[in-house]
Amino acid sequence: MPELWTLDGIAVHIPPKLKAGDEIRVLALSRSLGGAMQLSGLTERDVQFATNRLESLGLKVSFGRWARECNAHLTASPQHRLEDFHEAIADPSVKAILAVVGGIAATQILAGIDYTAIKAHPKIICGYSDITHLSNAILARVGVTTYSGPQFTTFMMRLGAEYTIDNFRRCLFIDEPLELQPADKWSDDEWHKDQENRKFHDNEGFWAIQDGEAEGTIIGGNYFALNMLQGTSYFPPLQEGILFLEQRANGKATLVELDAGLRALSFQPEFPNVRAIVIGRFAKSGRVTRENLAALISEIPALHHLPVIGNCDFGHMSPILTLPIGGRCKLHVSKGKVSITLTEH
Repeated sequence: MPELWTLDGIAVHIPPKLKAGDEIRVLALSRSLGGAMQLSGLTERDVQFATNRLESLGLKVSFGRWARECNAHLTASPQHRLEDFHEAIADPSVKAILAVVGGIAATQILAGIDYTAIKAHPKIICGYSDITHLSNAILARVGVTTYSGPQFTTFMMRLGAEYTIDNFRRCLFIDEPLELQPADKWSDDEWHKDQENRKFHDNEGFWAIQDGEAEGTIIGGNYFALNMLQGTSYFPPLQEGILFLEQRANGKATLVELDAGLRALSFQPEFPNVRAIVIGRFAKSGRVTRENLAALISEIPALHHLPVIGNCDFGHMSPILTLPIGGRCKLHVSKGKVSITLTEH
């Protein structure tokens, strides 16, 4: 796999694209399948539905030996998760790894990962939320691009998943620049509780918060998880960084949390090398509007020179984009109009 560019002296590589017939391995990287089923009431019918949907893309679906283990923390033990992960990395028939779901347990396996094995056998690794820990750690340690995108449970969604699946396919199967377009509709409902009665909202599209243009390396995902890596060897270089940042809304404090998260990142010595910020969509309960988001951005001096985009389709809402963490993009924000193109993914 040829080197594409360097990130603060680290050679960055993109794993080979998927093709029909490739095997994708579902692993408990944070919460396990058994834990997700216990917590959310998902069933074997849901598991089969997601499997069939991935197979409809031409993929062969397999599961880690410990994907269903469920301990008191609703996941498999760190040792078992590492066994499954390293087995999938070493298996030449496995071309991609799909996280079962996020959760709160990804940090338990960071120190045990054989990062040199990932560099020797690079393959697609996809998930979001808590999987942000792994994506940015892998980029920081060995420069291999991973993906913030749907997880196995996402493919269980009966309604409103077309945008998610189409962008997953275009990002992971096709090797050409990809211009991102906003979804027509979006939802923040607890879809797993009532699959047939979903509530969708009209999408305003991407918000132009601050004008400018930039080209650089995509870093980030869930900003709470990213900030937890600060001061460690798992925090990625910010050189030429375009930060894609999202966080599940937790009610009225959402803007306060975003303010704290952005300021924490801005305190990094390398932050002046950041080139742009793209913020994911928040749930309705977060009460984040174009106006109050713009006001927040204007109150942080370190962001004044950066192009900023809001209300982008990634993170904890549905549907979502698939984004390459360590890939490249270019964006343009001017007079209320936004364009984002994945140039290397």
